[in-house]
Amino acid sequence: MRSPLLVQLAVAAVLLALAAWQIDFKKLGESFAHAHYAWLALATGVYVSSRIVHAFEWRITLTKVGHAPIGGLFGALLIGTLVNAVVPASAGEVVKIQLVANRYGLPRTGLVAGRGAEAIVNAAIMTIFILTSFALPSVGYGSRDLLWLLAAVSVFVFGGAVVVSRTLPQSFPSWRWLRRLPHRLHDVLQRHWPRFADGLEAIRRPRLLTIQILLNLFGWGVDLLIFWAYGEAFGLHLPLAAYLSVTVVIALITVFPITFGNIGTYELAILSVLSLYAVSPERALAYAAGTHIFSTILNIGLGLVAMWAMGVQPRDVFRLRRTTPNGAAVEAAPRRDA
Repeated sequence: MRSPLLVQLAVAAVLLALAAWQIDFKKLGESFAHAHYAWLALATGVYVSSRIVHAFEWRITLTKVGHAPIGGLFGALLIGTLVNAVVPASAGEVVKIQLVANRYGLPRTGLVAGRGAEAIVNAAIMTIFILTSFALPSVGYGSRDLLWLLAAVSVFVFGGAVVVSRTLPQSFPSWRWLRRLPHRLHDVLQRHWPRFADGLEAIRRPRLLTIQILLNLFGWGVDLLIFWAYGEAFGLHLPLAAYLSVTVVIALITVFPITFGNIGTYELAILSVLSLYAVSPERALAYAAGTHIFSTILNIGLGLVAMWAMGVQPRDVFRLRRTTPNGAAVEAAPRRDA
């Protein structure tokens, strides 16, 4: 446990050193001094709105899994993002599922399947934005074969997931190969199969899938607006194409984290992207460091407010059982909607 964290911190230190290499720190300080921090208020409002939209998107994936209020899902998202900001290995994703399962009695299998379905939709939309970003003249990415391969893989995975969701039996099937499994594994699959199938409802039904795609596209647009507001705060005044590239690269390092809190990878990635748009290293690093620090503080603050509002204690974050108002642990009974 300790060794991987030390490795991540060492990698982060190296990446930060690379980002700071050949930086004029006097000019870097001037970039912070001349920033228009009022734009950060706009970014904050837009970010909170995006979390609310994400809560609605999550609720769609729970259509057949069970009912959870939007406020509860919104709070779980904020708390999970807080955990991601302070704990390595994207532990916040586990926390989101734990909180909703414990507070509202939803089955974890259905929650995991629903998050997986949502991730597949997000990956497909992200691929579209990646292809668009790489196709921009300022990026000059020349490997069309690789881009076509990326598009083909995305279509295959997305289409395959939709086909599986529509053909997968709702109840545990009596397939011959399933009967040959060890008795304990067979019982586990039989118990969790219907809940897993329920979690795929959002990509099984065309109407829900369409709504989810539209909300996902809206979320990407909101992220683009946030990075644009950050750019205005630091006086970059770049075209939207630049912020599209920034949004894509930050999404990639968030999905595939290398370091704790994306420290170093975030800064180096933004420096690399903004260099394509003739932004000086000092201004680019001010933008990267400033936005990273601000977004981390914002996520921690919003997460703490959500914990207070929901009455969540730190010990409740990774709790495996539901608790009654007097603190007694009880087994989570799944709530199923007809």
